[in-house]
Amino acid sequence: MLDKRLSLCAEFVTGDKVCDVGTDHGYLAAELLESGKCSFAVAADINEKPLESARATLEKRGLLDKSEVVLSDGLKNISPDGITDIVVAGMGGELIAEILSHADWLTGVNLVLQPMTQAPYLRRWLAENGFKLKAEQAVSDGKRIYTVLNAEYDGEKRAVTLLSEQVGGLDPKREDDFEYIKKNAEKLYTAGCARRDSGSGGWVEMISAAYGMFNMIGEKKMLKVKDILAEMDKIAPLSIIHKGDNSGLLVGDPEAEVTKVLTALDITCDVVKEAAEKGAKVIISHHPVIYHPLYTLDDSNPACLALKHGIACICFHSPLDMADGGINDIIFDMLKDEFKLSAKEAVVEPVHSDGRGYGMVCASKAELTPEKMAERLKDIFGCTVVRYTKGSRPIRKIAFCSGGAGSDLPNAVKLGADAYITGDVKHDQLVTAVNCGVSLFDCGHYHTEVIAMEYLKKRFCEDFEGLDFEIAESCTDPACYAV
Repeated sequence: MLDKRLSLCAEFVTGDKVCDVGTDHGYLAAELLESGKCSFAVAADINEKPLESARATLEKRGLLDKSEVVLSDGLKNISPDGITDIVVAGMGGELIAEILSHADWLTGVNLVLQPMTQAPYLRRWLAENGFKLKAEQAVSDGKRIYTVLNAEYDGEKRAVTLLSEQVGGLDPKREDDFEYIKKNAEKLYTAGCARRDSGSGGWVEMISAAYGMFNMIGEKKMLKVKDILAEMDKIAPLSIIHKGDNSGLLVGDPEAEVTKVLTALDITCDVVKEAAEKGAKVIISHHPVIYHPLYTLDDSNPACLALKHGIACICFHSPLDMADGGINDIIFDMLKDEFKLSAKEAVVEPVHSDGRGYGMVCASKAELTPEKMAERLKDIFGCTVVRYTKGSRPIRKIAFCSGGAGSDLPNAVKLGADAYITGDVKHDQLVTAVNCGVSLFDCGHYHTEVIAMEYLKKRFCEDFEGLDFEIAESCTDPACYAV
C-alpha cells in the first residue's frame, strides 16, 4: 500500500515500462506492476542497501520476472531501451535536475518528479532547459504537503518569473494545491519582508510574487507604501537622480497599507480628490508635488490635501526621464518606425559620468519635410497643436527630449541634429532654431511626458499581479486651446 505521495506519483505514470530512480524499498515499482499499469519496472538506486530492500519487496510479491534492479547513480547506468516513464521521487529539486541533466535520451519519455525540497529551483531548471510542465498537483500526507510535477522534454526553452517558478502548474481550485500555494506564499512573503527590513536586495520580486500567489487563492495581502516606493526605485532608480531634483516619497507614511494606486503626470487637487473618492492610498506622479519651499499650508496645496486624506505621494522626476525604459526610451519607441530611427547615437544633455542623461540623438532615413513631420508628431503624441520652425536643411538626424527642454537646443545643434522635438519652447529658442536652420518642434510638456503613465501601469501590473492600479481620470492637459 503506497502512501499518498507515491500514490500521486503512480497516477502520473502513463506508459508500459517505468524506471523508478531512488527506488528505496521498491514499493512504487511493485505497485505499478501489481496494478497492471506497467508490465515492466526498473528499480534503481545509488546504494546497495535500498536495492536489497527493493529486491526483497519484488521477490516477496512474485515480481522479479517483471523487473530489473540496477545499481545506478541517477540515470547513468540505465538503458533507455523501451523506457516510457521515469519517476524521480523523494529527493531535493537540485538533485533531480542534476540527474536529468546527465541523460540525453529523454525525448518522448514521461517524467514524474517529486521534489522534497527546492521545487521552485526544479521548475525553473525544467523551463530553462527545454522541458514542458504538462501537469502538477500537490498532495497532503500527514503534516507535510508535497508536489508532483509531470514533465516531458520538447527542447523549447521557456522564460520564467519568480511567480511562475513558485506556482508552476498548480491549480488553487484543488484543496491541497490551495494549501501548498498558501503555505509557500506566506514563506516567500515573510522572507521578502525580512530582506526589505534588513536592506538586502531582491525583496521587491519576492513580495510581488507572494502578492500574486495570495491573489491566486483569493486572499489579499496588503502592500505597504514602502513596497510601492521600492518598485518605483526598481523602475527608475533614485541613484540616478539629478542634483537639485526632488523625488521619492514626498508625502505620507511608508508603513501605511495600500489598497489602490493612482498615477498621474501631476498631483493636482483634483487628482487627490479623485484618489480619495476611489480609495487609492498612493498617488504616483512624474512631477514632484513639492518642488519649491512651502510658506503656507492649506487645502489649496495638493500635498497638504493628500496628507489630510492619508494619501501618500510618490514622485519620480529626473530618474524616470533618464531610466532605461523611461520616458525618453518610450519616445524613441513611439518614433522609431515612423521616422526610421537608428539606435541612439548620443545623449542630448549628459548628466552623469557614465553618460546617462536627458534625451537622445538618432539618425533618420524618413526624408520628411518639417510640415509632414509636424503633422505626424501631432498624431503620435495626441497634441492639440504642434508649434514648429521650418528648418532650411534636410532632416537626417533627429534629437528629442521629454518635457520642457527647449534650453537644450544648442546641445542638439552641436550634436548635428537637423530636427529637435521637445516641449515648452520659448520665443528666443524658436528664433535660434530659425537662425541655425534647424526644425524645432514644440509638442508640449504634457504630451511628451504623460506617455509614462501607461508604462507605469504596465510595469506595476506585471510585477504585482492583481494590483488595483489606475491612471487618474483627472490627469489631463492643464492648458486649453482656441484652435
